[in-house]
Amino acid sequence: MATTALMPLDPAVSPDRVNRIPTISANLLPDEVVAARRGRSARRAVLGVVILVVALIATWYVYAARQVQVATNDLDSVTNQAADLQRSQVRYAGVVSVESQTRTISKQLNTLLGNDMSWATLLNTLRDTGEAASVTVTGINGGLTRTVSGTPDTVTLPTAKKVTVIGSLIVTGSAPDKPSIAKYVDALGKIGTLSSPYLTNASENNGLLSFSITVDVTAQSRCGRFTKACANSGGK
Repeated sequence: MATTALMPLDPAVSPDRVNRIPTISANLLPDEVVAARRGRSARRAVLGVVILVVALIATWYVYAARQVQVATNDLDSVTNQAADLQRSQVRYAGVVSVESQTRTISKQLNTLLGNDMSWATLLNTLRDTGEAASVTVTGINGGLTRTVSGTPDTVTLPTAKKVTVIGSLIVTGSAPDKPSIAKYVDALGKIGTLSSPYLTNASENNGLLSFSITVDVTAQSRCGRFTKACANSGGK
């Protein structure tokens, strides 16, 4: 009778480890296959980028084409409006001609009357200066000096430096007393458009003093009323 002896199990090895099949892995694909797969992946990536760029370019082209069409439509509209205005201008040819003539006349007046004198401004200056001195101006008489070749003489006056006299005035009026007349004469002498005022006559009438003053008009009174405004040099 045969006997079988059982070997004791190694206590360090568990039953799970005894029955486990070890895992073994290996890459058996050839290098050519791996390279081919990588090449296909790269080509797909490049193709995707190209498709994206083409899509963007197509989108931009469509947008640009629309903008060009809008600009073309606007140009056509403006061109039609300009043509309509040109056709309408024929109906107002008379108005355009009058405007052109008006501009021509204005230029001629600016040239012809560039050194003109505003009598209204000068008279307002005399009256306003009289009111400031408590004097009432009742009359103004005078005129411009005749000149040779259009150039008035330059004279030296006792109360001023060299000035160009272009005319003279006789101012008449009334005042409550002599100091008011003196104040008026002094104020006239300080006005740039006038020069050398002096009292020629003074008499009492009904409690008031009537006076007569002679004053020269200087070239500064020329302001060219068609080219610039004539300021009132006198005042209250």
